[in-house]
Amino acid sequence: MLDEVRRNLNPQKLRSGGRRAKQALRKAGMASAGPVYGRLADAGRSVPIPPKARVVVSTLVLRRPGHVTVPIDRLLVGAQAGWTAREFAERTDDLLWPSTRLVDGPHVDLLRLTDPTDEEILASPYGRLARRCIDAGGRYFGATDDAGIVAGARSFLSGEEGERRPEQSGRLDPVLVAPVRGSDYYQVLDGHHRLARAAARGETTARVVTKWLPVTTPLQDLLLRMSWLDGTKELYQPIDAPELAKSWTTVRRCTDRLEKMVKLLAERGVTGSYLDVASCYGWFVAEMGKAGFDAQGVERDPLAVPLGKAMYGLREGQIGTGDAVELLAYSDRVYDVVSCFSLLHHFVLGRGSVGPEALVKLLDRATGKVLFLDTGQENEAWFRTSLEGWNAESIADFLRRHTTFDEIIDLGPDDDAHPPYADNYGRHLFACVRT
Repeated sequence: MLDEVRRNLNPQKLRSGGRRAKQALRKAGMASAGPVYGRLADAGRSVPIPPKARVVVSTLVLRRPGHVTVPIDRLLVGAQAGWTAREFAERTDDLLWPSTRLVDGPHVDLLRLTDPTDEEILASPYGRLARRCIDAGGRYFGATDDAGIVAGARSFLSGEEGERRPEQSGRLDPVLVAPVRGSDYYQVLDGHHRLARAAARGETTARVVTKWLPVTTPLQDLLLRMSWLDGTKELYQPIDAPELAKSWTTVRRCTDRLEKMVKLLAERGVTGSYLDVASCYGWFVAEMGKAGFDAQGVERDPLAVPLGKAMYGLREGQIGTGDAVELLAYSDRVYDVVSCFSLLHHFVLGRGSVGPEALVKLLDRATGKVLFLDTGQENEAWFRTSLEGWNAESIADFLRRHTTFDEIIDLGPDDDAHPPYADNYGRHLFACVRT
């Protein structure tokens, strides 16, 4: 059967030349890190133009005329301390700052405090934001130390205009935003404090001036640079971020497989260590960690590391990067539980450095008690010819012949065969168990 699959392989149908070119650019670090406007905006801010002239240029060229009304809960925090949102995220190593809704941000949070002490202000998200700005650039709205942070925060809490601080926009300056590409959200460029006061008063909309061209968030940019996406707006594991909700499709919901895994492990009394091979963003690593396992992952794309740390709170070193075959071959460690999702069929199709038999033998060697595995199958439209004969029955037989496990249990198909992928997925999850 495996020989037939290989004979049916048609590389030209599997990947177009355009996709290969895009992928090569991303791997070489030459792919776009954001839309043209975002890159030009970051570069433009470094040009030595007097502030007043910069405002004139922005007003005449980059801004839409007049005001528009936008929902306050569709605003994302953005530029800070004279830096664009992207620059701030890079300087503070906070990938998700530009993905944070204003109503969930530090400015609104501070206004929820009732008569706070100085210590409470400094310990608040607002105080931490100010300290990060000072650490990264020397000041935050003129504050250079804790005393300045507290004074500025109390001025904000009082609602009094007072003396205009450095970097603070004028009372008559418009609240300025930019649309976030591929979403119904806007990024705040100027006016965070005024918008926060409006939100605290219970207002649901705000009158703003918006830029003509959209921006992207660092999270969007990172996802589009990941090697296996080829520029498509697809999420292979769940990611909860407001700017992704509208136009990014979650391809693999993952919770269906996790439920089956946790149930079987509980029934068998299996605990201990866990390794996810080809761990993607690290969702299974995080969830198995929550279930009490000493969880780790290996993933070929190094961009998965900052993504997993930001989205799932993974520790430094929890995801190792490199070729899965090489990492498994050179490691003697045995894990109680191993998982390997949607990788095996690439080796069946001849895309791996070794044959599929060698891959499952390496997985077998790394597994102490239970191996969970799924793979693309012939029922899927995109594999109907190239994986002909590769189905749940033949996969189970393949695992029996090429591994040393005592039981090969078919836990049933995934629940991912929904539009726009109704003709794909439905991959069976196998539990390979030592008794």
